[in-house]
Amino acid sequence: MHRLLLLLSLLLVACPEPEPTPSIPDLPTGGCGMATYEWVPLDQVGDVVFHEEVADWSMSAGGIDALLQSFDITQFSPLPHGVKAWKVRYVTQDRGHTEEATMLLTLPDTGDGTSFPIMVAPHGTSGFTDTCAPTAGELEDNAFGIVFAAMGYAVVSPDYLGMNGFGAPSGFLHPYLVPEATAVATLDAVRALLRLQETEDLGASGDPTRTVLWGGSEGGFAVLQAERYAARYLPEAQIAATVALVPPTDLTGIAYEGLTQTLDASAGVAGAWVGQHSWYGVGELSEVLLDPIAEALPGEMMETCGNFPSMEGVEQLEQLFQPAAIDAAAAGTLEELDPWGCYLGLADLTTSRIPREVDPPVLIVLSELDELVVTEPVRESLPALCDQGYDLEHLECAGADHTEGAVSSLPYQIDWVADRLAGEPLEGTCVINEPIDCAQFLD
Repeated sequence: MHRLLLLLSLLLVACPEPEPTPSIPDLPTGGCGMATYEWVPLDQVGDVVFHEEVADWSMSAGGIDALLQSFDITQFSPLPHGVKAWKVRYVTQDRGHTEEATMLLTLPDTGDGTSFPIMVAPHGTSGFTDTCAPTAGELEDNAFGIVFAAMGYAVVSPDYLGMNGFGAPSGFLHPYLVPEATAVATLDAVRALLRLQETEDLGASGDPTRTVLWGGSEGGFAVLQAERYAARYLPEAQIAATVALVPPTDLTGIAYEGLTQTLDASAGVAGAWVGQHSWYGVGELSEVLLDPIAEALPGEMMETCGNFPSMEGVEQLEQLFQPAAIDAAAAGTLEELDPWGCYLGLADLTTSRIPREVDPPVLIVLSELDELVVTEPVRESLPALCDQGYDLEHLECAGADHTEGAVSSLPYQIDWVADRLAGEPLEGTCVINEPIDCAQFLD
């Protein structure tokens, strides 16, 4: 018996337990002529390399109430919580290598370890470079996360790749409207929160089993893309609801609008192609943008902040685009204009190559008169999303421009998310509703 026990002990020493295999997401890479690459294992991303509380943005409930009242916003008072805010720098990945990104983390200031739903709140387009990141700005640039933390959410507000708001600069242009780059950095921000709260006493915590994705414009694009990637890239997050405000679900359809008439969407298409080209690296910008624009616009986007390249002084599409792009749109063959049609197509939600393996209820809010994220192609894409299994509610704000619909419907959005977290099912899903006066929600 003793010899048998000795033999077993020797076998255990000689055959240690194997190391767990690093998790590699089963997701495609590359595309549009870009070479494929290997994913960085998930145990190598999400680490926090720096975090610091922002004293000026850590506020009492009364202080946040007073701030809102100074802007004549009284619908949400009194808020139940004060807030603590941290700037966080974390590890994500970009085209097969690790990269650092920044975010703002805001938590209810309870001090007792209470767990709150996680809200992932990527921002709308504010620019394309480090200095344009919300965390590089002032209090008002980060107010959304602060207010919603005061309402009772653990809010993760990522700055996106190429937009490091503090610390070492990124050194590259933000990959604007690129699905993978946007979704991965957004989801790794959540992973960073989970890693941070394992090692630090933050006073409160976020519950990944109650995760809400909430964003407008580019942020709407970000949350819908993150939802597609989540099952395989961040399986520990269980998404309870997604709110996408004026999201470009059909970038190809919007490009058709912006290449056949002079709209804000025209500049948006130019900006998207610059951002996408900077990431995929296939083709020459001068194939679709006039030579002076192709030469100057990337540098301008690296030096200035704003919603999108300016349309000031642009009266005709021929002042921006090459005839090849304008002619392809007029002929209905934009999808065949390689690689530019491919760039747009990979960003389209209805034709995404990423399988949708989570099924949270989704609220999509549109603005009837939106000339940037043009409403008609987005609205027309919704039935196809429903055919793919989306449990979707559509709200459209009558007479509203790009930002007005998202702002005026905010009280409705807040109640809608609260109902989803409470387990209330959606009613009347996948109905394309007529536009309504969303100002009623502010009364």
